[in-house]
Amino acid sequence: MDDFREQYRNELINQEIKSNKYTLKGFVWFIVAVAFIWLLTVTGFFEVDKMMVTIAFVATIILLIPPIYISLKGDLSLQWLKYLLLSLMCIVSAVIASFLSYHAVLIYVVPLLFAVQYRSRRTIWFVYAVNTVTMLISSIVSFYYGICDLNLLLQSQHTRSWYMGVITENALNIPFNENTLFIIIVFEVFPRCMILFVFSVLMQYTIVSSTEDAYRIAQLTYLKETDARTKVFNKNKYEEMLETYYPYIENIAVTFWDLNNLKYINDKYGHAMGDRAIESLSSALYVHSNDRRRVYRIGGDEFLMIIDNPYDEEVRNFIKTVQDRLVSYNENLEFKISSAVGIASGKGKDIAEIVKKADEDMYRNKKLSKESREQ
Repeated sequence: MDDFREQYRNELINQEIKSNKYTLKGFVWFIVAVAFIWLLTVTGFFEVDKMMVTIAFVATIILLIPPIYISLKGDLSLQWLKYLLLSLMCIVSAVIASFLSYHAVLIYVVPLLFAVQYRSRRTIWFVYAVNTVTMLISSIVSFYYGICDLNLLLQSQHTRSWYMGVITENALNIPFNENTLFIIIVFEVFPRCMILFVFSVLMQYTIVSSTEDAYRIAQLTYLKETDARTKVFNKNKYEEMLETYYPYIENIAVTFWDLNNLKYINDKYGHAMGDRAIESLSSALYVHSNDRRRVYRIGGDEFLMIIDNPYDEEVRNFIKTVQDRLVSYNENLEFKISSAVGIASGKGKDIAEIVKKADEDMYRNKKLSKESREQ
């Protein structure tokens, strides 16, 4: 059983995997949306250049090949994956805006919306930075090849030279910088960046609140599943796993541990020493726990170690290691800490029966050990 911080880190990793899955689903909706626009365009519903929409559609499909490959073959827990997926989403947004800028001006918000689910302010500002760069490139491309927003502010059938002439030759004689890059940055990219900046700041506060909620949820889950004194899984978690997890594991091995002479230790040395003996046994078990070996405290001095798909001699070696560790704990104590242990194994679907057999084996071994000491 991991401590709270480790459990919280694992929870964040699981959430990031889910977020990567949602982002991949977002790419699917990109395909659906662009395909729908393309179909409406080629059928004449939209009065937009069919070639430009087709180029945007084909480019989007090509850019979606990496996400599709990742969803099928990739490890969704990789830390850098979210940055790749969100960067690709920014690029796809820029490609669409390059050829359909007037119709797709709000598309730059979409990568930010997907970045929120990762619960990291760094992710939000990373997307904002990538969005700014891709927006500038997209605006330049759309100025020359797409449906430029600056053209549509006047009349879309006229060229750049026409509206430049109107502005520079009007009665007010308004000074106007004819530099193309200046026009794009000042009249298109800068205002959009300011709008996205406001979105990013607002989303940042959403992330902070969401992260705090996630921490509280993880803390409550930890308290619900963990035995307060020994820090191993408690009986609540054991019963939950009994119903929802172990029946689906192919093979399991159960070791049932029961502390020897606890009543004697409590009566002679006090309950504090009895608690220390319990903690010593739980510590000896806990040190060997991982995602495949889980330790549960199911009673006052009763513990279970359940192993998923054990390999040959794993259980025997594990028991010997735990018993040797208990012996080492006895060096500075007035009393001896020892434990009876029972073993059983079988199919995960028979978990309840296997635990019962391990319990019976433990009591049989405890009785034999007591008889041998009395002789």
